[in-house]
Amino acid sequence: MIRPVAPLRPAAWRRAAALAAVLVATGCPKTPPPSEPPPSDDARPPAPQLEQASTEIFDAWFAARPVQATNIGDHRFDGAWPQLAPADIEADRKRIDDGLARLAAVAAGELSVPDRVDLDILRNELELQRFAHEVEQPWRRNPMWYARMIGDGLEDLVSRDYAPITERAQAAGARLEGLPALVDRAVENLQPGETMAPQTEVAIGQLDGALALIDEIATRIPGARPADLERIEAATPAAKEAVARLRAHVEALLPEANAPWRLGKEAFERKLRLTLDTELSADEIRRLAIFEHAQVRKRMGVLAEELADVLFTPYRRRTIVRQAGTDPETAIIAAVLEELASDRVTPPRLRDRVEDNLARLDQFVRDAALVTLDDTEVLQVIWTPPHQRGVAIAGLAAPGPLDAAKPGLPSFYLVQPVPDDWPQSYKDSFLREYNNFMIEILSIHEAIPGHFVQLYYGKREPSRVRRILANGPFVEGWAVYAEHLMVQAGYAGGEPRGPQPAAVSKRLWRVMSDPKLRAKAIALHGLKFYLRTITNALLDHSIHAGTMDELGALELMVFRSFQQEGEAKAKWVRAQVTSTQLSTYFVGAQ
Repeated sequence: MIRPVAPLRPAAWRRAAALAAVLVATGCPKTPPPSEPPPSDDARPPAPQLEQASTEIFDAWFAARPVQATNIGDHRFDGAWPQLAPADIEADRKRIDDGLARLAAVAAGELSVPDRVDLDILRNELELQRFAHEVEQPWRRNPMWYARMIGDGLEDLVSRDYAPITERAQAAGARLEGLPALVDRAVENLQPGETMAPQTEVAIGQLDGALALIDEIATRIPGARPADLERIEAATPAAKEAVARLRAHVEALLPEANAPWRLGKEAFERKLRLTLDTELSADEIRRLAIFEHAQVRKRMGVLAEELADVLFTPYRRRTIVRQAGTDPETAIIAAVLEELASDRVTPPRLRDRVEDNLARLDQFVRDAALVTLDDTEVLQVIWTPPHQRGVAIAGLAAPGPLDAAKPGLPSFYLVQPVPDDWPQSYKDSFLREYNNFMIEILSIHEAIPGHFVQLYYGKREPSRVRRILANGPFVEGWAVYAEHLMVQAGYAGGEPRGPQPAAVSKRLWRVMSDPKLRAKAIALHGLKFYLRTITNALLDHSIHAGTMDELGALELMVFRSFQQEGEAKAKWVRAQVTSTQLSTYFVGAQ
């Protein structure tokens, strides 16, 4: 079910939260699929020794990281913030080491295959947490860590009705009251010369968003008891003062934010192995990506040639080829994409254009019997909350996996608005990238039949371990597969509405009006989107295991991968402030 939502209503960003069950394309009946998973070996209760170990590990983790617990759907700690004094950091490291020792004591040889998988997943997660302690140390190097913690710690309490309003209001009041102490600790932990510049810069904008969010808390829990609202209102001024103080501190750190933000080859390979859980080495992934990049460009060339015959007069086509010199194929691809990009929306209409696609995607999936859809699941398209902006252009925020049994909790398709402070040239470039053909592919990836569908199947996974701990390559790989699936099935988008726009040529209007030509244009953008998937992996490796700078990254994205400069500059920021996640798309699609 797709529900409209007020344009400026914010909501929580969710990590992809569950390893999906197999999605079987058995037709699309009008009735929803059963909420219970089919019988399987995985449906058996886990071995007692593994169940006890996993329960102890999760309980200790959630107590130490209450904001993550809320996000995942364990609400025992909803009013708390993590304790981050030096002794607490040491205790958290001991928690990780104790968890790994606990898993080492489990007799793996006595476990079933599904239980051994769960054992490996748990061990891998703890190894990633140990890596964060040993290498990344976000509590002292990454101001974004605090900005997102504060924003998500409040947003997750008010964005979904996962519990009675009284419980959520009390938790919100407690977290607002606890914010000054958290900020005191953050200011102590973040010292001049020890933070990373890209993360420091992004955090400033996210903290501005957190300030705006605090002002909204009382109005976003209608029906709360007067006493709880009074508690929230009483705590709000001190909470805002604390966040403003943290923002000022982070801004003061920026001139001396000299800590290295690149992981380096050894650390990158270690983290990549844990993130991807694959036997492929970083260098092997890079070689595969280079080969695939060349193959996809060739396929784009074929489609672009066919569309060029429609979009351009023979004279203009010859002119493009003549001016291209030794690389006419690249010139034709770029010219076709540039012409197709004229079919685009204005910044205020971006969210609405995304929402317009969803019913059409839903119906196409049903008509083509690609995968069974569930009418009881709710999807809303919203602007990305301000405290989460600055990293990803779009995303899918699903309910926490442990909240799965609560009916009616919405998933949010997050769309980042075009920043008001961007130069007009950047705004135009961004909207040419996310033109109406590209938005079709984006919505396939993020929503239907991509992340939205995969994640609601995933929350039915009988294994608690696999529900909580997502397999990133599977999550992103499914979404990339969904792009290919829809294009191969002939998805052609929708008929244009109204008369031919003044900015659209007669030849482009012909493409927009002809279902077969429109399907080719969407297919070309599907290949371009897949080229971005490949480029993500190349960026990830070249930046964190190498020395690629912004100029080199833009050359790869703009001139070799046909991205608009606005998109490429945003991706450069994302590639600096994240590591290894950009590789999950390509590896998951293989």
